[in-house]
Amino acid sequence: MLEILYQDEFLVAVNKPAGMLVHRSWLDPHETQFVMQTLRDQIGQHVFPIHRLDRPTSGVLLFALSSEIANSGITATVQADVWIRPWLSVFGTRCTR
Repeated sequence: MLEILYQDEFLVAVNKPAGMLVHRSWLDPHETQFVMQTLRDQIGQHVFPIHRLDRPTSGVLLFALSSEIANSGITATVQADVWIRPWLSVFGTRCTR
């Protein structure tokens, strides 16, 4: 079970454990557990990744609850690091860069 840090009608933020792939990948075709499928089963609805974290990395991972939200520009904004700093402040974490 994943730790859900935040959830509303548009987004879910989870604490991704180190060692877990975000989704199926050719990097490890034998892997059977993925954050995306685990979260889908946990909350009972499809999820759409906003960004990814490398397998050995733990941390906050954002998912949209609809393809419309995922394709609305939020993905590019997060990947461009424009949205990350305000998001971190929601969790009370100070960005030090």
